[in-house]
Amino acid sequence: MLLPLAALLLAGLAGFALADNAYNRGVAYTPGPVPVAWADVPQLGVNAYNLQFEPDRANVTRTLELARDLGAHFVRMQLPWEDVEIHAKGDFEDRRDPQAAHNAWDKYDFIFGELRRLGLEPIVRIDRPPDWARARALATPEFQARRAANGNATGPPDRYADYADFVGAVAARYRDRVRFIQIWNEPNLVDEWNGQHPAPAQFVDLLRQAAASARAANPDAVILFPSLSPTDGLDKLAPLSDLEYLDQVYALGGRPAFDIMSAQAYGLGQPPEEHRYIYARRYANWSWRQPIDTRIDVSRVVLVREVMEHHGDAGKAIWISEFGYVTDSPSIPPDKRTTWGAPVTEQQKGEYLVGQLERARREWPWVGAMNIWFLRWGGEAPNPADPTANFAIVGRDFRPLPAYQAIKAYVARGPVAGAGAHAWDHPAVAPAGAPNSWSLRFAGSALTLVGMRGPTQVALDGGPARLVNPDVEGGPVTVLSGAGDGPHTVELSAQNGPPRAFVVERARPLAWLWLAAPALLLAGLAVTGALILRALAK
Repeated sequence: MLLPLAALLLAGLAGFALADNAYNRGVAYTPGPVPVAWADVPQLGVNAYNLQFEPDRANVTRTLELARDLGAHFVRMQLPWEDVEIHAKGDFEDRRDPQAAHNAWDKYDFIFGELRRLGLEPIVRIDRPPDWARARALATPEFQARRAANGNATGPPDRYADYADFVGAVAARYRDRVRFIQIWNEPNLVDEWNGQHPAPAQFVDLLRQAAASARAANPDAVILFPSLSPTDGLDKLAPLSDLEYLDQVYALGGRPAFDIMSAQAYGLGQPPEEHRYIYARRYANWSWRQPIDTRIDVSRVVLVREVMEHHGDAGKAIWISEFGYVTDSPSIPPDKRTTWGAPVTEQQKGEYLVGQLERARREWPWVGAMNIWFLRWGGEAPNPADPTANFAIVGRDFRPLPAYQAIKAYVARGPVAGAGAHAWDHPAVAPAGAPNSWSLRFAGSALTLVGMRGPTQVALDGGPARLVNPDVEGGPVTVLSGAGDGPHTVELSAQNGPPRAFVVERARPLAWLWLAAPALLLAGLAVTGALILRALAK
């Protein structure tokens, strides 16, 4: 009787641990008082896929106008090194067509000029070295084999200083137009590392040199860590998971070389509210190395965050470089229809993308910009058999799809601050009309003002204003507590200026349960264990 009871209590404790893992892991309820650097930025960005390969400049402008009209602030784009310094080091003339030689910078000058004119901010990913920069790598049998299998395979240059020089040239030329520079992309993949086993130590060297060059050319440059491919480490072409790779980068001292972490958050057909972080590996994908596997989905970013926190880097934000959902079409072969997870409908795509934006705002105060993959397929038309094209939220004919309209409607509702510590320049704060007055929209059950400069008039949700005053200059003052999660609006007026920051808290659902249940289960196990020992002693 006692042994079955002990087994039942153990099963209950295990089930509780799994439930707690799913419902509460990574969710911010009562955050600390310090805002996360680069998290309080406009939330929405889009990837402008192949924008640099649009032959018609009118199409570039039209694409960027669609991004602006959507309500996006950021436009993430690739600037391939091989497309600018094409023929030799220091040679920026494009002679790929001898009859139409021209300055290779010209099209990027135009793109960045249009971005600035339209009030959009670029995030520039720099990778793909030209052939002259990696003659040794090109000659290796490993890379030749990978290029034969994947024509897009690439890798770092023979001399990292050449890449650093090019990054510095980009930072210098566009000093007044480009702040955010991503160094490389998915270095944990064999096909991004010259067919070789990914090498974190080598990448840290590349990152340090490139970051130093960019910062020397433009002290205002902000360096983004490259997006790592979310993998389980079991694929021979992805032998290091994103979590293993990042852990090694930190252990090798790579932390000072970047300002913002990047991460991918593809849904792979799963709804954005999917919270399970681990699952039992299915029979078809069984591995004795990893019988219990982490999920590769929208929640993966929480595991990336935990690696950062483990290494003391919680003060940096994570920006989502790519997130999206793919739809189906009759032209896609059956064996490719689940490459990116179960396809969704165009309507679901919009609902899921909005759901991911809302979840990040609600649960993850350390997430900054989120860049949809992607706005529109630019350049040459895609292969109809390639499902990648079906991530787009705008058609090749510039026709907005249902997802575009859903996101536009979401952004039009205006920014709302979620749980977390936020700087006063958060997008949810706006001037209220009168001098020294501001309006703040937030979703949470409690609001605390931090770094107050003196007496402040506060009105909540259209109610009467009341005077609040910090007991100590700069001290925190809670102006709302015990309310519903909102959203709420607060109007502030302060002659000495606004507070430095504000903290939004959320009430944890069934908070008593998460405290009482494990205590009761552990107490039950202790009593049962004592009774079993007593019975054995007789």
